[in-house]
Amino acid sequence: MEKIYIIGHKNPDSDSICSAFAYANLKNILDPENEYIASSCGVLNRQTKFIFEKLRLDAPFFLKNVFPKVEDVMTKSVVTIREKTPIMETVKTINELKIRLIPVVSPGKKYLGIISILELADFFMNTSGMLTPSFTFQINNFSKVMDGFYFKKGEKEQFQASLIVGAMPYERYLKRVKKLNPDKTMLIVGKRVDIIEYAIANQFPAIILTGFEDENDVDLNFETYKGTVFVSKHDTAETLRRIVMSVPVNTIMNTSLQTLKEDEYLEDIKELLINNDHKGLPVVNDELKIKGIITRTDLLKKTTVKLILMDHNELSQAVDGAENAQIIEIVDHHRLGTPTTKSPIYFYAKPVGSTCTLVYQLYKFNNVEIDKKIAMVLLSGILSDTIILKSPTSTYEDKQALEELSKIANINYEEFGKEIFSSTASLKNRPPLEVINSDIKIYSEFSLTIGIGQVEVTDLSEIEHAKDSLIEALNQVKIDKNLNWAMLLITDIISGNSRLLSTGMEDVEKHLSYKKIAENEYDLPGVLSRKKQLLPEILRVAEDFYKKKHK
Repeated sequence: MEKIYIIGHKNPDSDSICSAFAYANLKNILDPENEYIASSCGVLNRQTKFIFEKLRLDAPFFLKNVFPKVEDVMTKSVVTIREKTPIMETVKTINELKIRLIPVVSPGKKYLGIISILELADFFMNTSGMLTPSFTFQINNFSKVMDGFYFKKGEKEQFQASLIVGAMPYERYLKRVKKLNPDKTMLIVGKRVDIIEYAIANQFPAIILTGFEDENDVDLNFETYKGTVFVSKHDTAETLRRIVMSVPVNTIMNTSLQTLKEDEYLEDIKELLINNDHKGLPVVNDELKIKGIITRTDLLKKTTVKLILMDHNELSQAVDGAENAQIIEIVDHHRLGTPTTKSPIYFYAKPVGSTCTLVYQLYKFNNVEIDKKIAMVLLSGILSDTIILKSPTSTYEDKQALEELSKIANINYEEFGKEIFSSTASLKNRPPLEVINSDIKIYSEFSLTIGIGQVEVTDLSEIEHAKDSLIEALNQVKIDKNLNWAMLLITDIISGNSRLLSTGMEDVEKHLSYKKIAENEYDLPGVLSRKKQLLPEILRVAEDFYKKKHK
């Protein structure tokens, strides 16, 4: 199942969030083969938070960007081995599956370390160079690497020991074995009673017998012996080889190899992965449970996040990284500034007052029933973006959608609209930067980068006490966002009038058709819509400025 993110524009307003939420619900009904996830690429404003809290719904989660992450390319179906697994099984697994790394996990599947060709090579090369190498043995592993049977299991399940083969004259054997610590010596021997009895008497931790057919053939007294006796069906040489391969992997695994998290960006871990001798790294979660393996080869994979854009169609307003994503659908009611796509996409656009109106129409078109929850979400988006149908962007289609959704939700949409706006309709107790950044859109036209924020109030007289701090904040936003011109449209939803605060751009601003009533402040009677009423005027004076500048 592939994840597809449905996301509104930066500095999201209620319409972009509500439309994404409702459209994700519709797409999951229509296409259960994929997972559609409603997302937000910015902090929710107070109005949107109020809507989702009132409806007792979880708002779309915050998607910071869509740059490729480890989880997008890693191998998720990971072969793991348990900590007591013998080396022989590990070698067999690596050889048969042609894999580079095998994570070692505990019984609770917690990541403990990694095994690769490097650890195996290090084990065999180091032990081959020792005069008397010592190994960690797990007695339960004997039967996993050798054909045979346990004649007796000893008290120690695991022990450290060197190996000695009883294939020499007894006197020479004694001379050799006396140089070793009996507690840390394991014997591999054929039918040599004298050598075996010495091992019994000195309580070697284990004795591996070769050349015995069955239990009846083992005519020896092990009553006083506390160690393990295993009868191997292989000859002595093969038994020696296999017993070394019974060593558990947790004694040779690499525990210092760096681990990664699924949400790390490929760009951030690329150098680490390239410079790693293992050519791959394990991926774990916060509980250290293994989630995947990422190798250098994975970096070559073409990773493309799939997006559906809601309430915008310009990359400048899209989530960071969208230029590298695959945009598969757009649902919008704004002017066209569409990104170039490599293949045909579904594009549903109309000049209506709200994207939620379009989502409502898509439910109807696909004959999908709208439940009360979705009806309330769509209502909220339409009421917010059309300012309870007072905005000049409002259309008959918006009104029709509101009336039908109100019947489903069984509410008075005008009363509900007033409740939505009253939740944030004051400038008094809101930080100025929050007021501006909660709903600001950036436009790049005629060599200018212009930012226009908008906020709704119920009384324009509030501006008198907040103006200075708002102008100061606008200038800060202008610097932070590298703008040529920053403005804030303050709209009175009761009177239907607005005021425009501006950072000032004298050569351009002086040509505005609005009346300047104070420094940095303009009166905009009858203006409710940033998109339909204010933006065209801003673009007009910007174009005039551009033409004069380039004469």
